[in-house]
Amino acid sequence: MSVDQAVRPPDETSPVRLKDRVKAQWDAALLWMQKLPDQGRALRMVAFVVSLLIAIAFLLLINWMLRGGGLWGDLAFALVITTLAFWILVRLVNFLLRTKENEVQALPRALAATMFVLVGVPITLVNWLAGLIFLFVPLLVAIVLVFTSRYKQWPKKAPALWKVTLASVGLLILFLLFQKPLTPENLVPEAIPVPRAAAEGSDAQLAAAFRPLLFFDSGERRYPLDIDDAIADNRIDQCRKYLIADRCPDLTNAEEIDQSFDYLDIDESGTPPRGGGDESAVYYHVVRGDGRVFVDYWWFYSRNPSPVADKVFCGPGFRTPPFTCQEHAGDWEGITVVIAPCEEPSDSCVDVGGELWGPTAVRYAQHAHLLSYSWERTLERVWESLDSPRADALAEIWDSLVLPAVEENGVRPVVFVARNSHASYPDPCFSSSCKQEVGGLPEARYDGGLPWSHNETCDGCLKRVPIGENGEPALWNAFPGHWGSQECILAGAYCDLSQAPRGPSFQRRYTDPANGGEWICGEERVGSVRLAPCGAAEARE
Repeated sequence: MSVDQAVRPPDETSPVRLKDRVKAQWDAALLWMQKLPDQGRALRMVAFVVSLLIAIAFLLLINWMLRGGGLWGDLAFALVITTLAFWILVRLVNFLLRTKENEVQALPRALAATMFVLVGVPITLVNWLAGLIFLFVPLLVAIVLVFTSRYKQWPKKAPALWKVTLASVGLLILFLLFQKPLTPENLVPEAIPVPRAAAEGSDAQLAAAFRPLLFFDSGERRYPLDIDDAIADNRIDQCRKYLIADRCPDLTNAEEIDQSFDYLDIDESGTPPRGGGDESAVYYHVVRGDGRVFVDYWWFYSRNPSPVADKVFCGPGFRTPPFTCQEHAGDWEGITVVIAPCEEPSDSCVDVGGELWGPTAVRYAQHAHLLSYSWERTLERVWESLDSPRADALAEIWDSLVLPAVEENGVRPVVFVARNSHASYPDPCFSSSCKQEVGGLPEARYDGGLPWSHNETCDGCLKRVPIGENGEPALWNAFPGHWGSQECILAGAYCDLSQAPRGPSFQRRYTDPANGGEWICGEERVGSVRLAPCGAAEARE
């Protein structure tokens, strides 16, 4: 053996060295156990094994709550974790402040705070009267008694707030249990068929002339859905709610829709072609007013994922739609183009059916708001100032597809669709910190990097919403329920998603386009610099 080999230090990472370390630790543990009395050693070993099994069972229970327990398991998981967090926080504060606390009551107090925040408050938000009577009134009385007991010595002993909180939440839950249940299985409402649709008329020419150009975000995965094709492909079912489980018979055509059902269930299986493909369509509805015509465009998405922080606000403990989780099944979006007669043909005045028409304003549906922008004073200027983004890959798409289409849009409005939220905007946002036009809330990106597949040619992609001979809603447009499912517990206080929207004919933009939707004009917005006022063409009727 060489001298170098003789003085070389042992290899710390070698299997031999690792084996020696494990053996040394094990020998030390055996030696410690041998020094204990026989009875004490056995009890400690049993306690260790039991504690280990309890910990494993607790972890398995938590995993089941989160993954296999449905909404109840989801809520139970949130209650357990939040209670432990409150308990640890209180213990930490007491340690830092060197205050003493009853150790026995620490955990119940944490549980009471958790029940108030995750159960009591959400129930009150959806059922304020019950929450006021069973939760907040008893708590208010208890707080007053605590105050008078401390400073007025009456009563001599005030009730503990954590006990009152748990009792109040319990009463609130009992009240919900005795509420009227959903439709019993032996009581089926009488079927209400939907009216038949009439054939399209001359309005189709107006709708085709002012058909919007849609540009989705490059990360978008959902596109306007052709309702009739989806029904024919068995992707849409009509459902009725029951106490045990909902029933959802298949639909094969729109004439089978029954207005007595509660909601439509949309199947999201399958991945549509990027940009929409052949099974993508936009619907229109034309309403004529005094000197103006309102061309409503509607498009439907199978789902509206939460655009911001969905893993947090749609996670366990935060599912209180629509206050936290904004995700919902089904999503009706669109714009309204306001047109008026014009005198001379131009880029913004075209001949439609022997009459000259031109756009005066466009109203973009953005979440709960409808923003109206003047065509001449705002939109034309915005679109003329558009430029390619800095990112090379996105700039290539803009230079080849987006900018040429915008330059040649004529009387067709340009719509940039926000990723997931599907809100409509007149210009793009390329950053990760986009804001909504109203309120300044966070918005998902809308970079316009994915043009709709039917922007250039539209062979059957533009359809009228079903209406009858007298203009009344027909077929799926007459269905009064929600377009998407929603599972809830605690009387709607804790749900998997926000409530899905209803169809076009049940929204104000459809029923009252002149003033509907509480649309917002540019001049009514505080701090608006980029947008000019709507103009006289958008005066309210």
